Amino acid sequence: MAVVPQPKNPVIHPGEEKQQARDASALGPKLVSTLRGPLAAVAQLLSIGYLALISLLSSLSGAGLLFFPELAALAYDGYARPRGTWASALGFLTFTPVLTAIVGVAITNWLPFGIVSILLVTVLCVFIVQILRSPVAPAISAGILPLMTGLGSWWYPPAILCGTGALALSLFVWKRFAIPRMPHLEASERERVDDQLERIPRRWDWIPALLIFVTGVSALVVLTGERMILYPPLVVIAFEMFAHPHICPWARRPARFPLAAFLSALVGTAAVITLGPGVVATLLSMAAGILILRAFDLHMPPALAIGLIPQILEKPGWNYPLAVLGGSIVLAFVFLSYRSVLRRNWGGRRRSPSETGNCA
Repeated sequence: MAVVPQPKNPVIHPGEEKQQARDASALGPKLVSTLRGPLAAVAQLLSIGYLALISLLSSLSGAGLLFFPELAALAYDGYARPRGTWASALGFLTFTPVLTAIVGVAITNWLPFGIVSILLVTVLCVFIVQILRSPVAPAISAGILPLMTGLGSWWYPPAILCGTGALALSLFVWKRFAIPRMPHLEASERERVDDQLERIPRRWDWIPALLIFVTGVSALVVLTGERMILYPPLVVIAFEMFAHPHICPWARRPARFPLAAFLSALVGTAAVITLGPGVVATLLSMAAGILILRAFDLHMPPALAIGLIPQILEKPGWNYPLAVLGGSIVLAFVFLSYRSVLRRNWGGRRRSPSETGNCA
């Protein structure tokens, strides 16, 4: 892996230094969490296969609600990182998305679509994740998806439970096989950062920034009529970024995330338009999403769901990739502005390269 050169005397700010000290304690020594070599390839094939199986069962049973796109994120990270944050919280992985799905269906049925309903479902889903101390941030997407797609069926939460429960069971078996075969070495800085990004934050002071972002994008959605500008995984990605602004791995090269999201959406849309929704389109979209993340050197599992969303859209079209690109650019801009404001408010002093927390 290429090492990105660091500036000799990067600037640190007192508030950020304190936060990084807390982050450093959370990033303390632990065993490697990510598989390597042949087992890593097997893990990726398992995640692709699991999504293909869910797609097949969804098609055969006629129960389209089984296909929850964020299962891609949970499966990819869970299989690839048996000692990782999500794979170590199988109970939360199973039930947190169910609770947020109930909230999403309720708001979809009881409130008209608009800025108020979008903000309300976001606040309630974030509140559930924070109060439960659940590290499974993709559960937020399970609550937002019904509102953004107009899905009001009460069969949706039980369908989510089937998907997450089956995944948790398979991960339990996989961990018993994979972990004994993993080296007993100290985790790399990058692995510790990945774990920290997936942990639930202790603080709440970042939530106003998240809500400002969601409000702005919701206004764009209402003005343009294009709901997928606020595609559900976008809120999950924003949650992880605003909650951990000091260790965001792609902040040095912000064009990576919007471009990767756009390409994933483009491939997923092309697959559905060309082949129709189903197993083959799922296989292609999931595999392409993994390749795109690897090509851009991003560990951002929720982005894998972007390419699968066309599978559940009533009329997927080429407007979807453009909407994804627009929402992603807005998030990158707002997040970088947020970091800039934090830095200006803190004042500054020098820090060493080891303190930067950058792992991109």
